[in-house]
Amino acid sequence: MDDLYLERPNLYIGFHGCEKENGLKLVNEPRDIISSKADHEWLGKGFYVWENNQDRAWDWAKNHKPEPFKHPFVIGVVYTLGTCLDLTDSHFIDLLSLNFESLSDDLKKLDNKNGLHKLDCAVIEHLHETCEEFDSTFRYDSVRGAFYEGDVAYKGTEIRRKNHIQVCLRNMNCIKGFFLPRC
Repeated sequence: MDDLYLERPNLYIGFHGCEKENGLKLVNEPRDIISSKADHEWLGKGFYVWENNQDRAWDWAKNHKPEPFKHPFVIGVVYTLGTCLDLTDSHFIDLLSLNFESLSDDLKKLDNKNGLHKLDCAVIEHLHETCEEFDSTFRYDSVRGAFYEGDVAYKGTEIRRKNHIQVCLRNMNCIKGFFLPRC
């Protein structure tokens, strides 16, 4: 793939589910962004948004695991993808598959129980490390993926009730601002 098409400069709107106190702090103090560093994040380490899907952000905030938020809250996020590892693009899926093959022996030791997505996180994080070792100036700013979740919407279909596009922002400069959504 030509590097020309790695950059995704458009502005996007997303939603971030969180504890109310943390959401209000981001709106009022947008420079204090805290990224997730957990090893069970689907798309690796970073700041997560639901692409243009306020309902899924609310659902996640209200049903947060392993412990529900005391005061679930959703804020809006305006962002760009920058240089994006886009898992809706076959080029990047092939890249992850190749990376998985080189990592497969180490992954056998990984506990991927309870739907915690540790395997996805490990493969994606390994790809980031491999890219950065190969070229110390190269970084993916974001990772984007489509996920099919939930019950079937109606009989005879693969459309699921909780389908969504999720974005992991690794470069906080991709975040242009936060806002309180109009409900």
